[in-house]
Amino acid sequence: MFQELGLEARKAVAQAFQPLRVRRGTALYALGDRADGVYLVREGLVWLEGPRSPAGEPSTLGVVGPGGLLGEEALVGEGRRTSGATALTYAELLFAPPQALLSLMEGFPEVQSFFLRGLYARLKAAEKRLWEGRHLSVAQRLARLLLELGEAGLSHQDLARMVGATRETVTKLLGEWALQGVVDLGYRRVEVLDPAALARLAEPL
Repeated sequence: MFQELGLEARKAVAQAFQPLRVRRGTALYALGDRADGVYLVREGLVWLEGPRSPAGEPSTLGVVGPGGLLGEEALVGEGRRTSGATALTYAELLFAPPQALLSLMEGFPEVQSFFLRGLYARLKAAEKRLWEGRHLSVAQRLARLLLELGEAGLSHQDLARMVGATRETVTKLLGEWALQGVVDLGYRRVEVLDPAALARLAEPL
């Protein structure tokens, strides 16, 4: 993850960030919590939740996978979390508190660039999600997601949140694709059997 940094910067990063392992469903922080540090994802998927709808439905701001950054409020001096973060799968993370981050960025300008690239990647992912939400059907979004994830051990509810749909819609689509031999379904498992067919389902009409 830090191979692009110089040796001294890598040593400083290793001292600043502490490893953290969490189970599926673990809440890292909630909307409005104190911004007590930054997380880097080494393994697993973390769901970012935005404000809930008037009916209490959760909203998805994005999903952060290996190599991704979250908790960026601590980088820019925001005092409170602007989203919630929950592990969708077992996850291995690195965590650094604000003071350690400040020392890193003051001592190693290249670390600032590293964080900027992480924030840029999050921005581009959000733009992609916005475009897909406006221009693609639920089936197309789900097919694209499955091609990206492979087999990640996610529930139908998890997949629904990630594509901005209801669990019932996702379950119906997966059932149809399973009958067609495109995917194989198990407990918290969707295995892609026919990537070419799934890629055709993912294409814009």
